[in-house]
Amino acid sequence: MQQDYIMRMIEQFVQALIASMHRRKAGEYKEAREQVQNATRYLLRTDIHLLLLYTDEYILDHFKDLTNCFETEKCVLGANLFHELALIEEAERQDATALRLKTLCLYLYTIGLPKEQQFQKTHYFEKVAALIKELKNQSLSEKALVSLHSYEKFVTAHLQKSQKLL
Repeated sequence: MQQDYIMRMIEQFVQALIASMHRRKAGEYKEAREQVQNATRYLLRTDIHLLLLYTDEYILDHFKDLTNCFETEKCVLGANLFHELALIEEAERQDATALRLKTLCLYLYTIGLPKEQQFQKTHYFEKVAALIKELKNQSLSEKALVSLHSYEKFVTAHLQKSQKLL
């Protein structure tokens, strides 16, 4: 039952993200942003623009459960939302906001991807690699750096395991 709910949530989320991506690529930034806002309201139960007024630590609390542990699916889905919104902000030349969103996105990916096999796909690994390269000269929080280091260990082990299977 819980798995069905999660799958429905992911399907609806993916549809909203794809719609936003198509609108962004068509130059319809306002409409693309609205798609992201709607998905954020559904996923995080908050308005993304209000959320972004707070500190990164406060934002990250929205991805935790009642026991203060990060929810894997929510982290990856949220990272997808933040990444899409970052691309919209970039297209509108809001570089500081785009950079902040990409930093949050990277942190959420490095938390979520190692924990759930369903997200351990090539396109996610490539997206994270691109974010790491793009953000290499940016200052990250201590927690983000620890998460990034842990993620890099995971990827190295994952690649070694994949090569052994070949």
